[in-house]
Amino acid sequence: MPKRVTKTRDSGIELLRIIAIFMVIGVHLFAYSHYKNQSIEIGGIVESMSFGIRVLFMPCVNIFIIITGYFMVKMKFNLERAYKRVFKTYLTVLFYSIVLNMIFIILGQKYYIINGKTPTLLNIVLKMFFPILSQQWYFMTDYILLCLFAPFLNIILQNIKQKDYKILLCISTFVMSIWFLLSNLRGFDHIVSNNGFGDIQAGKNLFSFMYIYMIGGYIRLHCRKNESPKLLYLVGAFVCWIINVQLGNGMLEFLELQDMVLKFSNPLLILSAVFLLLYFKDLHFQSKIVNTIASTSLGVYVIHEFVCVRNVIWSIFDFRKVDCSNMFFNIVYIFSIMIMVFGVCAALDLLRQKLFNLFKKKGKNSESMSENNG
Repeated sequence: MPKRVTKTRDSGIELLRIIAIFMVIGVHLFAYSHYKNQSIEIGGIVESMSFGIRVLFMPCVNIFIIITGYFMVKMKFNLERAYKRVFKTYLTVLFYSIVLNMIFIILGQKYYIINGKTPTLLNIVLKMFFPILSQQWYFMTDYILLCLFAPFLNIILQNIKQKDYKILLCISTFVMSIWFLLSNLRGFDHIVSNNGFGDIQAGKNLFSFMYIYMIGGYIRLHCRKNESPKLLYLVGAFVCWIINVQLGNGMLEFLELQDMVLKFSNPLLILSAVFLLLYFKDLHFQSKIVNTIASTSLGVYVIHEFVCVRNVIWSIFDFRKVDCSNMFFNIVYIFSIMIMVFGVCAALDLLRQKLFNLFKKKGKNSESMSENNG
């Protein structure tokens, strides 16, 4: 009987996945560590460079979803197989929801102070067993919903002509991105309204994810693979970053685009994710280490963004406790924190993977024993 050949996934996009989760940690650092406010108080070069670093991290969510679209769009319509993958992801989220909540219940309810309030134990327990419905992690809720719809979405994307696909993307880009850009332009804000589109404008919505998914799908279905990556794509991503930074710092201030810069629906942030995927999809190499580290991305996100863990992390790495006037120190400290948070969370998720694999092996052994006894 011939040996089964196992194909190792190309590591180029997996490397991009690792970069994206680092970006996510960076976004959360700016959101929760008080560094943003500290840099604004100091002003000058510290404020400007800090804002530049923050903008650098912002394509993270779009990168994750565009990668999902790239990998999933060619899947044949098989709900059983597709939903097994969804269930596997859900089990991981449920595992962390139960384990992390139980740990902090044991430690004491004082760790559950959220926005100045402490939820009841019953409330905590109910949310613990329904992490998706309760949206303990907004990203995981929208991501799992996206994966539930993906098999049906793929039927459309796989069967429409390339020309029609382009029209679909043009319409979607206007509705999901350009619309919000126009609503931020001075003089247009009375004509183009974004009322009721809060989550969509922020890029934190199922429909936003579907839109980015379709872009990833188009790249997979209609963009050819190259033998080596084109440096021009990295240049494109760099140019998008520079323009975003300048807009955020007040360039074209008369247009009032500053609020749009840090929203995931920003066309330049979407374009950055496109450029990065186009580059890394052609970065052909195979590395078991890279693929293993990339496999922890979901776990890294869920662990460090669990509300109680988040409170602990950013109380430890609180920039109000350090002198932020030296930009070189700030850069070293920021990236050191990101590496530490990623390293600890990745190690914990690798342990979780080993535990899951152990139960999987035991399950298979039990099945084979019952078959032999039968």
